Amino acid sequence: MFVLAVPAVLGPGELVGLIAETTFFGKGILLTLLVLSIFSWAVFADKARTLARIRNGHGQFWRQCDRWLDGESTRRDLLEWCSENTDLPLSNVILETGEATDTPAIRRAAERASYLEVENLEKYLILLSTAVTISPFLGLLGTVWGIMSSFWDMATLQSANLTVVAPGIAEALVTTIAGLATAIPAVIFYNMLVRKIDLVVNEMDRLRTILEEGAGGGRGTEEKAARDVARRPDRHDREQI
Repeated sequence: MFVLAVPAVLGPGELVGLIAETTFFGKGILLTLLVLSIFSWAVFADKARTLARIRNGHGQFWRQCDRWLDGESTRRDLLEWCSENTDLPLSNVILETGEATDTPAIRRAAERASYLEVENLEKYLILLSTAVTISPFLGLLGTVWGIMSSFWDMATLQSANLTVVAPGIAEALVTTIAGLATAIPAVIFYNMLVRKIDLVVNEMDRLRTILEEGAGGGRGTEEKAARDVARRPDRHDREQI
């Protein structure tokens, strides 16, 4: 959060005094950046918890799926397990495809479930992308405004000493720091979450491939030899959500 960046240089009292001396316009920019920063951290915390839960749940799912692929359980057993874990994207893909054995039908159902899951996972990411986009510009706007205030004070008081120009310059620097300190965490959070969501999408695509390859079969050990076992998904190509 941007309010944590400046205290590394200034003490709490100096920071409060510096903000108090800014103009009404500068305070508005700082307040806007504070709100954007809070939203960014809130979205990141919520999505991080969600993706951590999905990571753990998908690990259990693939163990159940491997049992089905190895003929140690039936498709119905997998469906029952998925019906108890509907908060997992892979479970919803299985439930959406149901007992379908036709490859086109499996593909349509799996894609439909994937679209819904991705839409849910990407919810509120617009707040992060908005913070990434506008925070530097708000900081730049505050910078320009602070410099303009300094020149205005110089013209009004007809003096260019440090006492006259310092408040405007300080406002310019504070808003610049605030804009950057809001945007930098937001862009890191956004890129991390998009990457993690892409990994979930990859898992759903691989599960769809397994279901399509097993269309019309996959209910017992006698059909195991007909499967392309090499197509079974590794865990995110050695990555984790």
